[in-house]
Order: sequence, then C-alpha cells, then structure tokens
Amino acid sequence: MKRTILFFSWSIIGLGLLIIIMFLIKSNLDGFSISFNDTTNFEKTGQFGDYVGGVIGTFFTLAGTLLLILTLKEQQDENKRNAFESYFFEMIRLHKENVSEFKYIKHKNGEASIFENRQVIRKIFEEFIECYREVRKFSNSDIEKDYISDKYLIILKKIIKSNDLIISPIELARIDIAYSVVFFGLGTEGEGIIKKIIRKRYRPEYYYKLLFYLKLKPKKSNKTRYKLWEKLRNLPLKDLMVIITELYNNKNTPEKTEGLSELSSDFKMHLIYEKYYGGHQFRLGHYFRHLFQSYKFLNENLYLKDIQKYNYGKMLRAQLSTYEQAIILINSITPLGMKWEYLAEKEQNKLITKYQIIKNLHGEQIFGIRYKMYYPNIKFESEETLL
Repeated sequence: MKRTILFFSWSIIGLGLLIIIMFLIKSNLDGFSISFNDTTNFEKTGQFGDYVGGVIGTFFTLAGTLLLILTLKEQQDENKRNAFESYFFEMIRLHKENVSEFKYIKHKNGEASIFENRQVIRKIFEEFIECYREVRKFSNSDIEKDYISDKYLIILKKIIKSNDLIISPIELARIDIAYSVVFFGLGTEGEGIIKKIIRKRYRPEYYYKLLFYLKLKPKKSNKTRYKLWEKLRNLPLKDLMVIITELYNNKNTPEKTEGLSELSSDFKMHLIYEKYYGGHQFRLGHYFRHLFQSYKFLNENLYLKDIQKYNYGKMLRAQLSTYEQAIILINSITPLGMKWEYLAEKEQNKLITKYQIIKNLHGEQIFGIRYKMYYPNIKFESEETLL
C-alpha cells in the first residue's frame, strides 16, 4: 500500500514537471520567453501563471493529498503498533512474573529441598521423564489395540497423517498418560480426573493396572515404602506384573494378606501414604494458558507482517528456559496441548512451528523422545552449523 501511494505520488509530480518543461519549450518556440531585462508582459505571464496553477497545480495538489494520506496512515499504523507493543510486553512481563512465583518442595534422602522459579519447571520435567520411563516399562507390547481404543486409534492416526509425522500411536499414548499423571497427580481427585479423561482413549484392562502401579510410588520422604517401590520397579516385567495383579485384585480388602507374596504383603496397602505424583495442574494450567494466549494474540495481529510477528515471537521465546521449551514440547503433543500445533484450526495457527518456540532444545532427543519426529519443520539448534 505504502509503495503504491509513493509510486503514484512521485509519478504525478514527475508528470507535472514534464508538462512544465514541455510547455516552456513550446512557449519558446512560439516566441514567448521570460526575461529579467525586458519589460514584463503581464498579459502573457498571467496566462502562463493561470496555466501552471490550473493544470500543473492540480497535479501537485493531488500528489500532496496522496502523501498526506500516506503520512496519516503511517501515524495510524505507528499508534496501533505502539498499542500492540504495550500490551505484548505486558504479557511478557506477566509471563516472567508467573515463573518467578513458582515454588516447589521436594524431599531427597530425608531432607526437604525448596525449588523456585525456573528450577520448578526443571523438576516437573524430571518427574515427567521418571513417569514416562515407568509407563514405557509397563507398556512393552507393540500391538496398538493392547492399549488404545478403536475410536481413539483412528483419531491418533488421523492426527499423525495430517501433520506428516512418522511416529507410533503407542508412543503418543505413553507420553499422554505419563504427562496426565504428572499434570493432574494421583491423589483421589487427580486420579478421578485422569480416569474420566482417558477412559475413552485407552483400554481399561491396560490403564487401570498402570495407574494402580504408578500410585504405589510414594514420596521419597517415606523411606521404607520408597525402598519397597524401588525393589518393585527393578523387577523384570513378568515378575512385576505378578505383584501388580496380586495387589490390584486385593485392593478392595487391602488389610488381608493371605495368599499374597512377601513383597505384596510388605506394601501394607491398608496404610495411608502420600503419592509421589502429587500433580502440577495449579502451576502448569495457568502457565500454559497465559503463554498460549500471548502467542495467539501475536499471531492474530492484523497490522504486522509475518517477519515482524516472528521477531516479536523471538523476544518471547528468549524468556523460555530449555526446560520450559522441553515441557512445552511434551504438553503440545498430548491432548492437553494439541491446540498449539496438531489440532490448530488453520495451517497459519500452528504456533510451535511458525514461531520455532522449541528450537533451543539441546541435542536431538530426550530419553528416546526425538524432537524432529514430532516437529519435522523446526530447525533445531543442533542442526545449525558454524561456517
């Protein structure tokens, strides 16, 4: 638009000047000339002035009007950009404030450790990796229908195809369940939410025992029980499944231990204990809602070019630590966060790829989760080479 107005304005000015030059040349050929030595012929110069003012002046007036319109439009655009920047930078400030308010107490070797700010995100991600490895050990079958319901399997395959991914539905299921456990936790309320969410996705004979297995893991402050959990966790899968089946079948009468193996009896399921996975919904829920709305606000701006939007997006990405980008990756490939990319309404709304939000992840994978398999169109730092 700006270039078009400038082109027409200068074209009109150039045309006006050309007409003046041609008029002067023609006047000279007709015997008319302007001289400071001769007596002024006001009749002829008046006619010359009328011509310039009436014809050439119109061209210059039109050009001036167009340039004025351009100036007003630029001022309007500048005001809109200032308003956008004011709001956008406020959102960045709020994001930093959200992170600064994080606080998490964890126990290790009987001592409590307090984690704050970005350290909390790191601990949450480490919990996800722990849970993911436990889910992966429990889910060792290569048959999709051993885990995933028929309807949800169709949905997953459609998502994989529409996003040009080369990944297994089973792997998406493992990540989904592990992240749901870390997000909601396995307390009474959290477990109820998880079961309500995943009962339509996965087969009950699979996820009921899986959640039961994960619930057995206590907080590390409970040293005796945690040692039992480690002993259970280190069993070969076949032996582990025997213990889980024993305890699961005995869950309605946990105080009875007749017929149970020694390890099953040692768990004393009738005693109350704090679950290891307490949940982080109250932390991550607000964190992701605000971050998503920030990028959505940027993406839906009508007055910025794509390159400008990307540069603003880089400013926001610069606020994200590596572990924040890692948890964003995991969140975005589960149903809790697929609106970031996989289930975006339009191609231009695929925010993770469009703004390269997770490109600063180190290496190529985290515990077998290879970034490129989930985001093939992001150029990660590990792919960039120095010339």
